[in-house]
Amino acid sequence: MVATVGLLTACNPSKDDVSMPGDSGLTGEQLASGFSVVQYADETYTTEAADGNYFKFTTSPARVVTVFQTDDEGNRNVLSAGKANGTFKIVPKRGNPTEQTYYIETLDFNGNTIIGQRTATVYVPQELEPVMRWLASDAYGSKTYKWDTEFREDGAVWGNAGYAAGDDWTGGIWWGAQPEELNNQLQHSDTGVATGEENADATMVLYDDGNIACFDAGGNQIRKGKYSVTGWDGTKSHASIDGSVANWSYGTLTTTEGSILFPFQINGGGTKPTEFEIIQLDANHLKLMYAAPGTGGWGEATWWAFKTNSDDEAALSAYASKSWTWDTEFREDGAVWGNAGYAAGDDWTGGIWWGAQPAELNNQLQHSDTGVATGEENADAYMTFDWKTGKVTTYAADGSQIRGGNYSVTWLGGEKAQASVDGSIANWAYGTLTTDPGSILFPFKINGGGEKPTDFEILQLDEDHLKLMYAAPGTGGWGEATWWAFKKK
Repeated sequence: MVATVGLLTACNPSKDDVSMPGDSGLTGEQLASGFSVVQYADETYTTEAADGNYFKFTTSPARVVTVFQTDDEGNRNVLSAGKANGTFKIVPKRGNPTEQTYYIETLDFNGNTIIGQRTATVYVPQELEPVMRWLASDAYGSKTYKWDTEFREDGAVWGNAGYAAGDDWTGGIWWGAQPEELNNQLQHSDTGVATGEENADATMVLYDDGNIACFDAGGNQIRKGKYSVTGWDGTKSHASIDGSVANWSYGTLTTTEGSILFPFQINGGGTKPTEFEIIQLDANHLKLMYAAPGTGGWGEATWWAFKTNSDDEAALSAYASKSWTWDTEFREDGAVWGNAGYAAGDDWTGGIWWGAQPAELNNQLQHSDTGVATGEENADAYMTFDWKTGKVTTYAADGSQIRGGNYSVTWLGGEKAQASVDGSIANWAYGTLTTDPGSILFPFKINGGGEKPTDFEILQLDEDHLKLMYAAPGTGGWGEATWWAFKKK
């Protein structure tokens, strides 16, 4: 029996889990040299590439490792953890160095942390011109536009206007047609034949390589062409053709003939302009105008109105740094945070039970993890999303930092295609905002005992608005959820 007990107690299981024969003198250099990778161009790991962004790794001798990178502040971004063999990816944003440093970490026989360093050359897309970020997306390589039926109360998207009628060009609009009404305006086209672009669900895709293509509602290509932009600096600094309005447009969009949706000059006998004044361009809108050379004030011009919701980063961070504050205009009572019955219907606002104004959050600190006010309980508190660093930082009204962390977005192309947690509503959210715990303003689950969620459903995201919701896994219809309402600062 004594011998048997000796056999059962001869080893320490907790130490055996991390020890490897010969590890006692392990160095970072040895760890790195025993870490082998093959790089691939695709996430399915089928096509090898010397500058691939997708890595398959093995360790020799086999040992459990953590692979990570660090940011400028020394914070870790873990790429893989708890594996002796596996995969990870390094996909830098545009403009970052192609040579990327990463680290391998393990424990030696004595429980000491050993870290090795490696570098790899990866593919990084060339940095886009600022205007191309807006037009064609820095995140996705293309941007999809539809007719902007929300631009005017009558739903018009194409029509005529008195040119250079004043600083606000919309005051000069004479007439406009809804998408379907364009079927009755084919006398302005060069063929007189409908193509499918006379539909609210027709699309126009601008690609970051300068290509443009138009599609009918069924996804069938109507036409394609090339485009470029001149004179863009982000300001409305270009004069009208006749010089009567000094700050008229943001620059010129030039295309091959007939490239945009319904590309016809009104009353132009089928003329397809190739140069358009950019009257509006932001994360969600593109407005164009064409006036023939020599057109004077109140002379006839043609206008186009397009919208897009396919680029979340343009709206969230403006491909630079963008700040958001509490949306006290969202509800008549000024509430910005509260609870709601989850998945209560297609319009989530119908499920709201209760909400607090920013200042009233001082009376809701029982929901926080500390019970202490931080300054975010103020209508002028704000949070900033930084595109380059991938970080979100919160600030009090006086600009003092409260907290922050990393963020990422899973976006479904601008369509409300993400189902609710319980699956009862198929088209519930636009995607998910994921952050480090406690990164956004008042980041607490209501009645959650200080819980700070990290995954938020995006119920609205555009140039001016951000609405979020959190429902714990397993929450059913009308179960309690937490909501947040922000607006552009």
